[in-house]
Amino acid sequence: MAATDHHSKLSRSRPADWSAKAGTGGQFNRNPHMMRRGDCNVPLIMTWIPIGGGADSMTPYNMTNFLNAAPDGAVVTFEAQMNNVLPLNMMAIALGQHVRCGIEDTIWLPDRSRKMSSVEQVEQLVRIAKECGRHVANGKEAREIYKIGTFYKDADETLAKNGFAPNRKPGQKGFLQHT
Repeated sequence: MAATDHHSKLSRSRPADWSAKAGTGGQFNRNPHMMRRGDCNVPLIMTWIPIGGGADSMTPYNMTNFLNAAPDGAVVTFEAQMNNVLPLNMMAIALGQHVRCGIEDTIWLPDRSRKMSSVEQVEQLVRIAKECGRHVANGKEAREIYKIGTFYKDADETLAKNGFAPNRKPGQKGFLQHT
């Protein structure tokens, strides 16, 4: 998209292009505004990335606050770095959420005795998920979970599918409420 038409309709973009890669819960507030205007008619896919330096710190408190702030229709994934990858991903799995991992997040075992490959990290989380009774999605299921290729017809449908209150009707006063 050209820099000059950044306010044009973005409903033709892929969901991954407009996902909320947020370090804090407040950072995803821009997404509902775009949805309310009808500029972004796609599923809300959120990833919590606590990297410090102005973003959330990697604590269970911040993690659960982010999850609590996510709208009911959003797909939430958790990501962590370095020695926090395993414990935070274990908590996310226990909470029924999605996780990601790989050597871009950490290359060390938790005790730093040796480096881990991305394959070893994925195998570790698959084992933990199965031990927690969680199903691990295959590629087709992952595309369905992340709603790849899904587009909504207008702002009203987008807000409803993503778990937000509807836009006010002309002349309507008071707080927004689900109907």
